[in-house]
Amino acid sequence: MATKTQAKIPVVDLSNLDLKPGTNTWFSARKDVCRALEECGCFVVEISNKIPSELHNTTFSTFGKLFEFPTETKMKFTSERPFHGYFSSPTYERLVIDNATFTDVTQEFTNIFWPNGNHHVRESTDSYVKLMAELDKMVTKMVFENYGVGDYYDSHMESTTHSFGIIKYKEPQKTGNNSGLGIHTDKHFTTVIHQNRVKGLLIKTEDGEWIDFDPSPSSFIFMAGDGLQVWSNDRIKACIHRVLLAENLETRYSLGLFSHNNKTICAPEELVDEEHPLHYKPINLRDYAQEQNRLVAYQKELSLKVYCGV
Repeated sequence: MATKTQAKIPVVDLSNLDLKPGTNTWFSARKDVCRALEECGCFVVEISNKIPSELHNTTFSTFGKLFEFPTETKMKFTSERPFHGYFSSPTYERLVIDNATFTDVTQEFTNIFWPNGNHHVRESTDSYVKLMAELDKMVTKMVFENYGVGDYYDSHMESTTHSFGIIKYKEPQKTGNNSGLGIHTDKHFTTVIHQNRVKGLLIKTEDGEWIDFDPSPSSFIFMAGDGLQVWSNDRIKACIHRVLLAENLETRYSLGLFSHNNKTICAPEELVDEEHPLHYKPINLRDYAQEQNRLVAYQKELSLKVYCGV
């Protein structure tokens, strides 16, 4: 009897972030990226030599110090946007900066914790945001081109902003709960995740299998969010994932870059035909996130089909 092969998260090497559109290497990478997103809703990005292991370790150690500040200090970091600012739950804490690609915004963020400034934290934040935003823009451009609507890319990015999240997961031996994050999809357009060496992220395949993400200093994971699922008219499904933590391990930290299109999202007319009838009504991601935020207290996960399905 043949044994079932363990599913793996697709891996795409994008070490050369200066890939030029229109070149053979660009077309090859674009093909790999879009196949992975269609099959799995995500893929592992290898970016060798972009982040030395020393910088990786120092950065996570520095970001970890943010959570050592008194709760009243962390509570000063607020935002009107759902899931932004400071938030604490029984299993994790997070700090999410809106419009994080602007250096004055990250400066204001660090000044909350260090009123006289902290160049190291600000520069580390800016460096990671810049790298992850470049990655997000490249992959998004590839997706738009792949479906023959590359002309829409510039207008899409003009209405897109990026948030940067720093998340600390509480040790299971202290909380009595190994669930860091429940099963969900991200309520953004796309997500880029980078983390320390502590495992915990699990990706669900179409077959219902859960796959571990094994992190490294040079690896990121790119995920499709609900916004991309609506835009692609179900060609790409949002990545279903969760975080489960093992006991007796060091603290897990992760960094996330979340892209938000701040206008109404709908599938381009070129992506609607007899083979692909329209699946969703137009959606505003901020309103969608606000509704999900309302349901958090009830421990409910908002469904795209329920919220805006045709």
